Amino acid sequence: MRSIKIKIIFSLLIVVISVLSLYEIKSYLSTQERLYLELNENAERQIKRLREGLILPLWEMDEAWQLKVIDIEMAKNEVYAITVTDDKQITHGQMRDANWKLIDINQPIHDENMVMRQADIFHGDEKIGSVSLFLSSRFVEEHLQNEALNRFFSLIALSVTIIFSLLIMLGRIVTTPLSQILQAVNKIRQGDYDHKLSLHSHDEIGLLATGIIDMASAIQEREQVILASEQNYRILNEHLEQRVADRTVELEINNQNLQDLSVELEKTKNKAEAANHAKSVFLANMSHELRTPMNAVLGFSQLLQKDRSLSPTQRENLNIINNSGRHLLDLINDILDMAKIEAGRVKIEINCFDLGVLLRDVIDMMHERAEAKGLELLFDQSSDFPRFVCLDESKLRQVLLNLISNAVKYSKQGRVRVRLNANLESNSSQCELIFVIEDTGIGISEQDLPLIFDTFVQVGGESEQKGTGLGLPITKEYIELMGGSITVTSELNQGSCFTVKLPAIRVSSEQVPATSSNGKLSVISLEEGQPVYRVLIVEDQAENRLLLKNLLMSVGFDVYEAMNGQEGVEKFAQLQPSFIWMDRRMPVMDGIEATRQIRALPNGQKVKIVAVTASVFLEQRQEFLAAGVDDIVNKPYRDNEIFESMAKHLGVKFSYETSDDSPNVSEKRAVVNLDDLQKLSPNLLIALQAAVSELDIERCNTLITEIEATDSVLATQLFERVHQLDFETLAQWLN
Repeated sequence: MRSIKIKIIFSLLIVVISVLSLYEIKSYLSTQERLYLELNENAERQIKRLREGLILPLWEMDEAWQLKVIDIEMAKNEVYAITVTDDKQITHGQMRDANWKLIDINQPIHDENMVMRQADIFHGDEKIGSVSLFLSSRFVEEHLQNEALNRFFSLIALSVTIIFSLLIMLGRIVTTPLSQILQAVNKIRQGDYDHKLSLHSHDEIGLLATGIIDMASAIQEREQVILASEQNYRILNEHLEQRVADRTVELEINNQNLQDLSVELEKTKNKAEAANHAKSVFLANMSHELRTPMNAVLGFSQLLQKDRSLSPTQRENLNIINNSGRHLLDLINDILDMAKIEAGRVKIEINCFDLGVLLRDVIDMMHERAEAKGLELLFDQSSDFPRFVCLDESKLRQVLLNLISNAVKYSKQGRVRVRLNANLESNSSQCELIFVIEDTGIGISEQDLPLIFDTFVQVGGESEQKGTGLGLPITKEYIELMGGSITVTSELNQGSCFTVKLPAIRVSSEQVPATSSNGKLSVISLEEGQPVYRVLIVEDQAENRLLLKNLLMSVGFDVYEAMNGQEGVEKFAQLQPSFIWMDRRMPVMDGIEATRQIRALPNGQKVKIVAVTASVFLEQRQEFLAAGVDDIVNKPYRDNEIFESMAKHLGVKFSYETSDDSPNVSEKRAVVNLDDLQKLSPNLLIALQAAVSELDIERCNTLITEIEATDSVLATQLFERVHQLDFETLAQWLN
């Protein structure tokens, strides 16, 4: 067994050596830093002297004078090499060889271990050459090696001295008294409680010796008490069995109570799950019952708006019906979205898409609303902002629409600015998208600011409260589901600023599925030379059948109807249509079972079946897809969604509406005439090139407005590219 003396010696040795080593290392590093700092400072001073001393020799091309200036500086031992270069090659240079002798050189020096400084030499404003200085760290390293050896031997000597001194003191103060205390403990263990210690110190060891003597007296007294207590323990043990039996009965009663409570909790949990299921069923039914008539209201109002014989009053009334229906649909969607979030039924659906197109669509949708209120809708995009990403496109679209529409809604004058930026990770496709929506609206008071993300809560005065109060809570939930965050700053009557940060993955354009290039042009007919397509509509609501039938027949489809799934299966077998629009909820047979039966019939695998349904929950959509439908279009739908789906799955081609006073689609997308660009003033071209390279949309639009006064066709083509955020094409044209 090791003695405490040996343990203390080793401990002291480790502590002393560690402390002194740290001190010496720190001192060594400080010396190293100081020497290298001095070397760099010498380099700065010498290069400055060389640059000033070589101006006249280089200007006058006096080689002897140049060599003399170099020799003066090379006299310093730490200087390794100096080279003087005119505008093409080295004119003079000296360096040291392996024996540190000076030799002439005419080639550049590349040595990363040297301290190198280079300076250009000017005579007036004219550059006449340059000088390079190389300082060696050889002498610094030698000095540091000597310094390290000296400090090592000093450390050894100082450690030995300290340890030897501590050992002498330790023996007198600690080890000898402890030996006496150990002898006393052995006596007490053998039963000699009257043993005395002759220690007269008043430190901790003296207190320990006194405590041991007191402990011996206490042990002696306790033994006497134990003898007296053993009789009492025997009496208590006689009653112990009865006490244990009583306690066992009490524990059994408590255990039964816990089991009863567990049963009640299980019943409560089952009731809650049943209530949640009933709520989900109710929401699904309510969604279908509300969206189905809303589809008819909005669809027929859109069809009537195309009637050119309408009077202004009738058209205004139709606009009111359409806008009110859209508003009601938004309210329904908000309530259903929040219910789905609370039920945990919202899932993230990641897809790769063109972020530039999404932003353009959102800005287009909001631009007319902002313009109607006299607001500026500004759009600033950083050059780091990616165009093609993988993210949940639909939820990002809803987030941006909610925030921008709120900014427009609550701003009476001024502007709404949308700023886009991104934090990109080097050597990685990961990035963080940053969306900042600023407005000059009514703002939010400091006491209301913490409440804006609460459900069914609207801040501000009653005259300023619109909607359900669910837009911002849904926005926040969607952002957090996508792994992002949203913050807001605001000042009453000054405006608000919402900042959204979302993680995303950058992708190439090849990874993004192709989209329709026809934009929002209205379909007017089928292109000539195509076969006659039979389309079957399976829908139990007469108004919805009529709406879809009128829409399809207006462009030239051969349309048939079925009022339920069973009739749809029969008419498929009879008519063999090319395309089927299938509703989900119908009497007799629903759309899911009808789809399964059609797929099992001859030619059932060839027909294209697309569901058109008001069902919103993800599992309901998955059930429909599993039954065999090719795609799903949600009610209420837009005309272009119907035609795009048929073009995608059936391959049908359409003719689109064009106006007499505007170029058609192919003309709008034609390549600009470069000769027209050459006719512009050079200053205007240079300014436009700079604005395009900086992705400055506002500046581009201002400059193109100047072009519009002289060449409206060219301006229209340039506006189109800026509007589409196609800066790459603009840069190619301008270059």
